[in-house]
Amino acid sequence: MPASVIRFALLACFCVAGQAAFAQARAPQAAERSLDAIRSLRVDGDGDSVPDRVGDAVTVAGRVTVGSGLLRSNLNEVYIQDGTAGVRLALPQDGDRVLTGDSVRVSGTVGFRDGMLEIVDPQVRSIPGPTRTVEPTHLDWVENPRGGEGPDIEGHEGELVLVEGRVLQMDDQQGGRFMLILSGTDLVQIYAYTLRPSPVTFGAIQVGDYVRVRGVAAQYDTAPPYTGSYVVYPLVDGDIKKAGLSPTEYRYGVIGAMGLLLLAILWASLLRRQVRRRSEALHASEVRYGHLFNAAADPVMVLDVERGGEVVEANRSAQRAFGIDVNGDRADGRPVRLSELADEDEASAHLAEADQKGAASGVMELSRPDGSRVPYEIVTRRLREGRTFVSVARNVTERRAYEHGLLTAISAAEGAREQAEEAARLKTSILANMSHEIRTPLTAILGFADILREEVPEDLYEYADTIRTGGQRLLDTLNDILDFARLDAERAGIVPEPIDVAALVRDSVSLLAPLAQQKGIGLHLQSSSAAVPAVHSASSLSRVVTNLVGNAIKFTERGEVRVTLHVAPEFFAIRVQDTGVGISEEFLPELFEAFKQESDGHGRDFEGTGLGLAITKRLTDLMGGDIRVWSRKGEGTLFEVALPMQAPIDNAPDEPGPIPQIPAPPALGPPAVSPSVPAFGVPA
Repeated sequence: MPASVIRFALLACFCVAGQAAFAQARAPQAAERSLDAIRSLRVDGDGDSVPDRVGDAVTVAGRVTVGSGLLRSNLNEVYIQDGTAGVRLALPQDGDRVLTGDSVRVSGTVGFRDGMLEIVDPQVRSIPGPTRTVEPTHLDWVENPRGGEGPDIEGHEGELVLVEGRVLQMDDQQGGRFMLILSGTDLVQIYAYTLRPSPVTFGAIQVGDYVRVRGVAAQYDTAPPYTGSYVVYPLVDGDIKKAGLSPTEYRYGVIGAMGLLLLAILWASLLRRQVRRRSEALHASEVRYGHLFNAAADPVMVLDVERGGEVVEANRSAQRAFGIDVNGDRADGRPVRLSELADEDEASAHLAEADQKGAASGVMELSRPDGSRVPYEIVTRRLREGRTFVSVARNVTERRAYEHGLLTAISAAEGAREQAEEAARLKTSILANMSHEIRTPLTAILGFADILREEVPEDLYEYADTIRTGGQRLLDTLNDILDFARLDAERAGIVPEPIDVAALVRDSVSLLAPLAQQKGIGLHLQSSSAAVPAVHSASSLSRVVTNLVGNAIKFTERGEVRVTLHVAPEFFAIRVQDTGVGISEEFLPELFEAFKQESDGHGRDFEGTGLGLAITKRLTDLMGGDIRVWSRKGEGTLFEVALPMQAPIDNAPDEPGPIPQIPAPPALGPPAVSPSVPAFGVPA
């Protein structure tokens, strides 16, 4: 056989062998490409809540998460999952056993029962490889269609999962033991069958515990849309553990902790600020205390009784007064005690009282640097808890001198008072004697003078008339003095009574009409009312009118005197105006003083005692009124007495009543006299 034929035959054999090997190598790859992803079996394109591939023949591969009989010994139920999802395998009870952790290849028909995806009549073939445990999927809480939140179990049925929740209920029922947990707002059932190789007892779990459960997720929802009735099957007893806090509680705890932390930070900030403010306030207080301590005019010392009353601090006044420094030491550094500055017994007694009662005070003589001893009033008080005291010493030398002077002045005043009382008694005795011993002889003299004027010859009449005139003048002076004395002693005896002011003024003026006629001057009375009822002392008011009109006639040489009565609702006023000599402006302030006259001495133009206006002023005050005067030298004078309609009951002259609102007085000058108005008149 030719060599070429042999070579061709060998090449043909090689090609056939290569094609066979290639076919064998490609077969597994083709089979691998025909596997279905488990998640693709769940697709629901038509939206009827049932997977579209139900009834299709499929082939899947994955890791076994729950082996045969692990959940129920009497049921060959297996769960596998690949990298996309998990699925339940419904194996025949007498079929081959599949172990947890094995890698398998499954062919079968897609089924859907009670919301759960499964493969019916599966053909399971193990794939060589190491046994490996699948890690569970931790299901986070998501918002559910009901508005709450819970574990996202939908789509994870058949997978090994990890869920958390609060135990609401635990109970045994026929065929198994269940636990109901609240995961978020969703209820999840944890169920363990009784018939199983390793029982699940739930251990020490109690209602109210927050637990974490590891198991395979399943569902038993018999009605669309199949979004409820989830159940988790734990594989072994240790798959249920206490987990501490729930995510919500943990979240709230974190928020609470952060809130507490913020509150603590805020509180610390406020506390630090308050401490700073108080520290600043304390520093400011110490500064103020230091300023006040050193600015005090009196010596201030801080004493330590435990060290025998030693001076431990002294202000500037104490340093200057006692020759010590701020720490209470002498110039040589020797400390000073209170017993060295004062008498030892007095100082010891003073400090003992302060230590026992908390405070003490007294006067002690303290030594000065020049050796002199000066009296000080010392007040000592406890400064704080313990035996530290503060003493304030005040120099009472000037006060003692003042007290001595005050006692001397009081003694002198007492002597002066006794002298004044003696003078008052003497004055009373003199006035009583004057009233009896002088007035009685004067009355007799005046009586005999009247007889003499009637019976003596004409050449002796002038002598008798002089006796009569002089005696009457002396009697008038005596009466004025006695009246003023009674008024000065507030024994005027003013008794208010109902009177007619117009009639009283008319009668008083009428009594003086002859005197005006004798001097050849006019006397006129004018009243705004015919009758003026009031309540006053008739004698006192008559005396006021008589004094004013009498003075006007006495000091008027020519012209006239006009008396006017004005009436207001609550007051009345009596005005007496003359055209006499007038009063100088300089004398007006002294016009109502006793025994005061504008012209004094023997050369005065008009006789009198100077008591008439003083008596008038005192009577006006006692009747609750006011007297005013307007005058111009050489032109005349106007007096006005304003009185209330009702005199005061107590006749108190100390505080005169308010000035009545009456018409203003007319301008001084020759008064315009109307002959038809006056009640009477005396032609000039």
